[in-house]
Amino acid sequence: MKYLMLLNNSVEDARSWESLSEEGASELRSREVPRWEELFAWMGQTGIELDGLELDGPSKVKTARVRSEEALVTDGPYVETKEQIGGYFLVELDNLDQAIELATRIPVVEKGSVEIRPVVESEAEVPA
Repeated sequence: MKYLMLLNNSVEDARSWESLSEEGASELRSREVPRWEELFAWMGQTGIELDGLELDGPSKVKTARVRSEEALVTDGPYVETKEQIGGYFLVELDNLDQAIELATRIPVVEKGSVEIRPVVESEAEVPA
């Protein structure tokens, strides 16, 4: 079964990250790299392969809606949001228990959260 894992950061952490200088961001990232390398090593040992990407910060987000046939584009995600999506993993695993184990090993889970969403797989082709 495929799972989409949304890697969420708190709004405060996202704002803090965006306020860092390039040098500060690089330093913080280099301190986090060993934790991510440990995760990827564990995944390699267990045979888990995934696709994923880090997303740009909330200040770069645009949200589109259509209301009463009018297209509305606003800056950022919902203001009420307590967490911001910082990235995602798309992974095929045997079951939900394996997805939960993976999610609890992703470093962001210690400050933010990892949302686990089963991917609906149908036999019908969706037009592009």
